[in-house]
Amino acid sequence: MKQFFFACMIVISSLVSQAQTDSLSDYTGKYKFPDGSPVSEIGVVVENGILTATSVMGNTELRKTDNKDVFEIVAYGGTATFKRAEDGKVKMMRVQVQDVDMEGTKQDAAVFLQFHDELKDYNICYFFRQ
Repeated sequence: MKQFFFACMIVISSLVSQAQTDSLSDYTGKYKFPDGSPVSEIGVVVENGILTATSVMGNTELRKTDNKDVFEIVAYGGTATFKRAEDGKVKMMRVQVQDVDMEGTKQDAAVFLQFHDELKDYNICYFFRQ
């Protein structure tokens, strides 16, 4: 009986872990910001279950808050708020850090892969495994 209970707990734990990773994948992609913004692009990836933002200014964990679609920008003490379209898909990212308040639109997957390759070329933190 103990072995059965232990096996059930392992299965449930793995399902919960996978569900959390899947929900974080909603936010992944490349976000393009208007000209004149401190950064023109931010890439968002999930690495080892942690949502991470990367740009030319550096990389940071995006930590969940109590509010849906709102994350703490750990390294910079700000917030990232994701906005969804009517179909429920993430379409925008609002970044608020100190006096910076900017909104970027999510780009398609092909553009994100190109951005990812650019990060690799510049030796900025590289999160994808090949």
